[in-house]
Amino acid sequence: MEENIITQTQIAFHNLNGLINGIAMDGHISKSEFDALKSWCQTHDGLCSIDPFKDFHEEVKETIKSGVLGSEEIIELQQIIAKYSPLFEEKDQIKADLHFLQGVCYGIMADGDINKYELSLLQKWLTDHDHLKDTYPFNEITAVVKKGIDAGKIEQEEYKYLSKYFLEFLKID
Repeated sequence: MEENIITQTQIAFHNLNGLINGIAMDGHISKSEFDALKSWCQTHDGLCSIDPFKDFHEEVKETIKSGVLGSEEIIELQQIIAKYSPLFEEKDQIKADLHFLQGVCYGIMADGDINKYELSLLQKWLTDHDHLKDTYPFNEITAVVKKGIDAGKIEQEEYKYLSKYFLEFLKID
C-alpha cells in the first residue's frame, strides 16, 4: 500500500512539473491555466497523508492561494519543484519523463490554445529526450507535434487533431 502511495506522489509531482512548464511555454498565463493548477491541488489533496508530499503540496497551494499567477509565481513554483525534486525521483526515468510530458501537454492545452511556439518548445523537449523514441506514446506524440509544426500555422483542423491526441495521451498512466 505504501509503495502505491509513493508511486502516486511521484506521478503527481512529475505531472505538476510538466504542467508548470507547459503553462509557462507561451509566456502568457491565463485564468484557465491558473484553474488547472488549482485543480491539480484539489485532485491531489488525498495524497497529503504522507511526507514529503504533504509539505510539497502545502507550498504549492500557498503560492497560488492569492489567486494571482504571474511570472513571479511561476518562478516560485519552479523553485519549489527544484527543491523537492530529489525527494520524488523515480527509479524508472522513462516513466518520470512520460509523466512530465503528460503535464506539459496538459499545461499547453490549459488555456484552450495550442500555438506554433508551444509546439516548437515541445518539439525541442522531445528531441532532447530521444531516449524515449521507441516508447509508446512518445513515438506517436513526436509525429503529431511534427505534423502540427509542418502545417506552418495551427488552423482549426490541426488544433482539433492536436487537442484530440493530447487528450488521449493525458489518459495514459
